[in-house]
Amino acid sequence: MENQLIVCNKDEAIDVQDNVNSSELQSGVEIIEHEQEEEIIQPKRNGIQTVFAKFMEEKHSITYRKLVVPQSMRSIYWKFFGFPADDDGEILTRVKIVCLLCKTQIAYNRNTSNLRMHLQNKHVQELHDLEAISPPRKQIVTQESKERRAQKRMLKAAMATSTQHIYTTNADGTVQIGGDIQFMTDPFPDQCLEEDLNVGVNIAKPLKFMIKSGPTDNVLNSNNQNMQNMAFVMSDENQQQSNMNSKSVSEAIVEFLIIDLQLPEIVQEQGFQRLIATLKSPCQIPSKNSLEEEIIPKTYETFRETIFSNISSLTSEISLAVDEWASNFGEIFYTFFIYYQNPGEAVLESKMLCTIHGPREWDEIQWGSTVDSIFSDWYIKMEKITAVVVSTNRVELINAFISRGLSVIPCLLHSLQVCAQACFDNFQVANVLANCRAIIGAIISHPDSAAAFAMQEQLLGLEENTMVMDYPSVWTSTYTMLQQMIPRRDIITTILSGIEGIDLNAVDLNEEQWQVVNDLVDVLEPFKVTIMTLSEEKMPLISLLKPLLWQLVSAHLKIKENDSDIARSFKESLSEMLCERYSDPNVSLLLQIATTLDPRFKEVPYATDEDKKMVATPIKEMLTRLIEEEEDNSETKNEDESLAKKGRLSGMELLLGGLRANKRGMSIQEKANLELAQYQSESTAPLDNCPLQWWTKVSAKCPNLGSIASRYNCVPVCCPPPARIPAEVQMVYNAKRAALPPHLVDKLLFLHANHNLV
Repeated sequence: MENQLIVCNKDEAIDVQDNVNSSELQSGVEIIEHEQEEEIIQPKRNGIQTVFAKFMEEKHSITYRKLVVPQSMRSIYWKFFGFPADDDGEILTRVKIVCLLCKTQIAYNRNTSNLRMHLQNKHVQELHDLEAISPPRKQIVTQESKERRAQKRMLKAAMATSTQHIYTTNADGTVQIGGDIQFMTDPFPDQCLEEDLNVGVNIAKPLKFMIKSGPTDNVLNSNNQNMQNMAFVMSDENQQQSNMNSKSVSEAIVEFLIIDLQLPEIVQEQGFQRLIATLKSPCQIPSKNSLEEEIIPKTYETFRETIFSNISSLTSEISLAVDEWASNFGEIFYTFFIYYQNPGEAVLESKMLCTIHGPREWDEIQWGSTVDSIFSDWYIKMEKITAVVVSTNRVELINAFISRGLSVIPCLLHSLQVCAQACFDNFQVANVLANCRAIIGAIISHPDSAAAFAMQEQLLGLEENTMVMDYPSVWTSTYTMLQQMIPRRDIITTILSGIEGIDLNAVDLNEEQWQVVNDLVDVLEPFKVTIMTLSEEKMPLISLLKPLLWQLVSAHLKIKENDSDIARSFKESLSEMLCERYSDPNVSLLLQIATTLDPRFKEVPYATDEDKKMVATPIKEMLTRLIEEEEDNSETKNEDESLAKKGRLSGMELLLGGLRANKRGMSIQEKANLELAQYQSESTAPLDNCPLQWWTKVSAKCPNLGSIASRYNCVPVCCPPPARIPAEVQMVYNAKRAALPPHLVDKLLFLHANHNLV
């Protein structure tokens, strides 16, 4: 590596356009650097040069911390210029130089004429002072110099026409792209051994590449002949820096795969490789095999140990959630989550445990064995589980939980999906939905019709491009499609009538079908509002379920006099389905207790007097039992302390001990009633308040009741987190998840869901 004479600290970025001039591209193998102006032979570019020059026209940004001048630059004008370099003084690029006086960026042309020209135009006084102290030397061209230059031109011409590489570099740091160019910048030219030829030529290699075997489909030379794959490689002295850069790039790529839930195959795509090479050069992209077999599994094991350590040490109550989903391969998978609250923290934590393949042939015994295995692997104690929230109708799995004494609560989002899908599966509605999709498809397939449609939307003041085809597995997207079609009814009819080759009677909706669309939108609107409400919650708890169900059934799905027959049938069926899904007595009692202990719903008339009486007894029993256990522990502790203090009586106890009255303390029942009365006397929390934070503030007043409330505050109302509830987010996530290969499903989903640790 060359020595530096001038070093200036900078912290700036330089925009570089790596275009090479005629003096830089003398061969397809090496770039020749010179500082004195001289005549250069420029041979006709071959195929390699053409590809290389095309790449060098691309722009990228280089951040530098210093400006340096190598020892070989002897001109006096270098005093005010320097090459961009990093903290260690390593040159980052030789394409441009920077003026120390005004920070102007100048293209480096291998001579100093443009340096002096810049000083003459911008810094006249500095130029005069410089030349007064160190006048430039006149170059005397001797016969020997002429001969050396002639030899040098002959050597360059020979190198330009040669098909063989004179020098190569170790390929350990090479990254190859199939059928494309993988490049790495080498800003540290190592001197070649041309000096041994005694012709006075000193050739540096700022950029070099080596020929790789194997044909390529998209790189052709000027003769339209297939060229070999090319991969630019670094000099040996820059290998250590490259390894550090490659490591950071590899880590960034793994994080990209985890957070965005991308397939490892993306690293093989040419577009991705070119993007990474443009953003970070030199770099090494990990292969698909190394990602799947080494990097991702190692990352998974590391973070699994961390989460296992947290979960195995929990002493508080927990809840579980199970989400069923289908892959693009037609197989069914089940993802298990755990919810818990850390002591002293008013936040409900959520972690994904695992994702397993659930064959359709599995019976209750097989599922029971699988559940037991998961509990054992994660050190989950069954007595600590308050409830299991399930987003599945798999009877065998549900029975496996129930047979182990666990309460199983249907996920509210899944319940709404099932109810809405039942409406969409109605024969009459299914035909309407098919026509709606055909209408949208016909309009967007004709550019003129789509443009006319957008213009009509503008005239009516409607939002453009909102009438899109639905994603059937997410019912809210179907609802949105129908909702957007209603105000565009007249536009649809007009546009369809202008499209040639379309039978308007077969595609457009008739009056009866439009009425079905209106009824569906009206009936399902409360469901959509419920979805939006849950997505706005930081963590929707199970205490919301009872009030929401009560409001839906008693108000929004209540039949009105002006309802059409189909609207009435929809409301009746939806009410029955919702009530049936949560009709289990154990589930109903658990929901009632959770809602009663939610400070937001103390005054809401969501339950009858009979329901309130039914839930008051178990709450008081739990409270009494908890107080009794606490007193037993306290008495045992006091006895131990008394035994430890056995000694003589104090003077006060000896003289006045008999005068003190032994007042009986409060009974356990009285303490329980007092805590309940204290809870009821507290003001009702606003609906947008978090019950976890409310209980943290009043824990000193109602310590035992707060402990009971924490058992139910660890249960979510639905399986997905609030951020994944909106339809557009669901669609993107479902598509990415369904595309994951079976051997990576568990690890990638685990890392993605728990990426806050990554």
